[in-house]
Amino acid sequence: MQQDAESDLIELVYRLTLEAWKTGHAYDLGEYLPMPDGLLSKYGFAALYVTTPFYFEESFQVHKGDAAFGEPETVLPVWFVPIFASEVAYIEQYGTEEFNEMLHETEMQLLNLKRHPLVGEEAIEALNAKRQLLVLECEITDNLFEDEIQRPLLLDGPLKKAYAIDLDSEAQGNAVETQTFLFDFLNHQNRFPIYTTFFAFEEDKDNKAFFTQHQMSFTSHVLSKQKQTDGWLRGKRTSTRESHYFTVKIEDAKMLELILEQAYAAALINELFMFSYSDRLSIQREVETTYRKTRVLEDRFIYPEETTVVIVGHDGGMLYVLSNEEHFAYDLRTDWAKRLRQQLPSDTVIR
Repeated sequence: MQQDAESDLIELVYRLTLEAWKTGHAYDLGEYLPMPDGLLSKYGFAALYVTTPFYFEESFQVHKGDAAFGEPETVLPVWFVPIFASEVAYIEQYGTEEFNEMLHETEMQLLNLKRHPLVGEEAIEALNAKRQLLVLECEITDNLFEDEIQRPLLLDGPLKKAYAIDLDSEAQGNAVETQTFLFDFLNHQNRFPIYTTFFAFEEDKDNKAFFTQHQMSFTSHVLSKQKQTDGWLRGKRTSTRESHYFTVKIEDAKMLELILEQAYAAALINELFMFSYSDRLSIQREVETTYRKTRVLEDRFIYPEETTVVIVGHDGGMLYVLSNEEHFAYDLRTDWAKRLRQQLPSDTVIR
């Protein structure tokens, strides 16, 4: 679109190629490099932003190498987008995911070197009004449930993705804000029925009366865990501790709101409170047999692997999302944050 910039662009590609060749490192999506002195100077750009060539068809975003020519199996082409100083400041303040969202909303203007900056005061004010989320992709190991989530839960099969979601605000970890966000998050999916399982306090009658009053179908479960205590006698004295839980079928947003009001107290004291899109919940019992005696070591809830499970943790102030579904468990070579954002309420941004 600007023929007079052709020589500058050729020089720019040449320098970028030499830099990659010299360092031996590929350019990373989301990084930005200072604009070399003397190139495209009349347009006022401050940096080059590295992104996927999303103006093209999706098939263009991955190149399959030819082994006969010594090429790697896969190569990800990148697109260097010249950006202004105000856009650099925006990235530094709000992160690359939010900037990517802004880029993806453009059509052809990024091809125009005479374009205007995408960021103005109104855009920053609108972003400040949104709920800020910290999203951490959890490393999936054998200790994920025991050490991080600390809940008697497993997925029946390999787990593809696990995220920890935390509200980033002055009231970080605030259970009230997390409860509100959880309602908005689940309601935004618009996937009913959804099933919630939570710890039941000693007075089960109150819960059952509540379910009956609001015409909610439910089932109850008992999980046991062997508790060992050192004693003055040889060996150890042992006792079995039982925990009671309910699973409730939630038909709509109103029921979801009622359940959160009724049962979120379990999450506040770090007891199990979780949601799933599957009703095929089972219990796995781990036992030990010694000297012809069998004892229960621990029971766990087992969900089928083809579902998504949302667990409330850390005194009701954090969410864990475990999933093998396409909605959440996609390849990170794609813009994962953009696709994850599609599952979030519109008034939130990922920091």
